[in-house]
Amino acid sequence: MFRRIFSHHRALSVCTRSFATRHHAPNVSSPSFLLRRSRPASSQPGETADKAKKDVANVDDPFSSPTYNIPEKPVTFVEGASYSVVILAGLGIAAAAGYAVFKELIFQPKEYKIYSKALKRIQDDGQVRVRIGSPITGYGQESRNRAARQRIPHRVWTDEDGAEHVEVNFYIRGPHGHGKVFSEMFKGPADNEWKFMYLIVEIRAPSTAQIILESYIPSYNAAK
Repeated sequence: MFRRIFSHHRALSVCTRSFATRHHAPNVSSPSFLLRRSRPASSQPGETADKAKKDVANVDDPFSSPTYNIPEKPVTFVEGASYSVVILAGLGIAAAAGYAVFKELIFQPKEYKIYSKALKRIQDDGQVRVRIGSPITGYGQESRNRAARQRIPHRVWTDEDGAEHVEVNFYIRGPHGHGKVFSEMFKGPADNEWKFMYLIVEIRAPSTAQIILESYIPSYNAAK
């Protein structure tokens, strides 16, 4: 009987341990349990992404290296001097061109001054206006080329007394006719003013005529 009671008690103990193990111990063979055991406790998805970004940012980009590390070729004295010569030559050419334009616009050549004075004298003369009409225009040459019409044929020289002479000839045209002008002026040494030596208008149409508008007669000096 004692053996029967001990066997029954042992069987009851084995059943109790089997029941506790089944209901309280984790299932080791379950995949979810293995997965939970293999993951670290402090690991989170956000921390993993941040760590990946930091690893990518720390990688050096070979194309973004500073360019000041590239050695520059030193400029020799000869090269520097040649550059200076080229720059000075360019500035000299620009200055010469600017002076030519400034002289053309501001300082009117002598022949154009004489041409302007002669044309003004002709436009104010009643004899010429009666024959060819008014207004009267002047031009350098009988040509359709604008540059040729603006170019005034002239001659400049200095006489034995030191007076400067300018001779010009040009064409005139009015509503009723046209003609050619011959004029010469000189600058007197005493007063430094331009004066007419002669001014002759040759009318060619509608009828031929010659009009002397100016003729210089030098004053007689008995002391000479």
